[in-house]
Amino acid sequence: MSDNITPVTFGPVFHFKGVRFFPTADRRAVELVESFEVRDDDVFLSGYPKSGNTWVQQIVSLLSTEGDLSEVNKIPIFVRVPWLGTMDKSGSGKPMPKFLKDAPSPRLIKTHMPYHMLPRQTREGKGKIIHCVRNVKDVVVSWHKMREGFEYLPSGTFDENFQEFINPEQAAFGFWWDVVPEYWRHKDDTNMLFLKFEDLKRDLRGNVVKIANFLGKTPSDQRIDEVVSYCTFSAMRDNDATNISRNELFKGQRKEGFEFVRKGKVGDWKNSLSPEQSKILDDIHREKMAGVDLTFEFE
Repeated sequence: MSDNITPVTFGPVFHFKGVRFFPTADRRAVELVESFEVRDDDVFLSGYPKSGNTWVQQIVSLLSTEGDLSEVNKIPIFVRVPWLGTMDKSGSGKPMPKFLKDAPSPRLIKTHMPYHMLPRQTREGKGKIIHCVRNVKDVVVSWHKMREGFEYLPSGTFDENFQEFINPEQAAFGFWWDVVPEYWRHKDDTNMLFLKFEDLKRDLRGNVVKIANFLGKTPSDQRIDEVVSYCTFSAMRDNDATNISRNELFKGQRKEGFEFVRKGKVGDWKNSLSPEQSKILDDIHREKMAGVDLTFEFE
């Protein structure tokens, strides 16, 4: 392990402004997000956990790179796209908002924050936001698998984690049915691009072009093809820079056999959710999404 990289360690679960944050976030950083100084060329990559966030980060980081993509692709995704609500792991010991103050532009920044907790200047239109959503049933299952796989994440049985997910006060990083509609209400903001995981699965190349256009970039067809080749799920799963469970920084933090980039399928929830659990999600979804003209593919 490099001498200037600090091994991953995490603190306790905490609440901030009514949102429950898991140990991957750090209160010292989260408290600084509201006042974070945003640059015009900042790009915030947001999404509820396990909604295609790493996928979008990989696409955007490669589109934002000049030169040989194979070299850039060796840099861990959490270095290319640092997480705003965490502590820097490069040895500075600073909360990420302070660490990023001196980072070169353009800055690509990951966040799991609900929209209303994003930096104030971003909500006022500065910088760009790319938000990715995924059908809630696959999110529930993938979130459990991640909690089960990483030692540092508090986890219970699948049923216990399921019950926590559907409880607004216990859900990590906000209640899904609050977070997603709030972002959707801002889908037409000039600095917002709203994506769906299922659309990326159906037409990866078309969505890479869509993201490039939003970023104001005009890569050649050859460059687009090259980005797509690095952003297939098989390529990302086999890459230690994106499949972070294989990265040496996380040694001792994952259970044997766990893969952070797991399946990336639409409808895999059928292999984990019971009929009763599926119905519970259907009922909540119907109630909470009433009046919200956002639809999802569940298989």
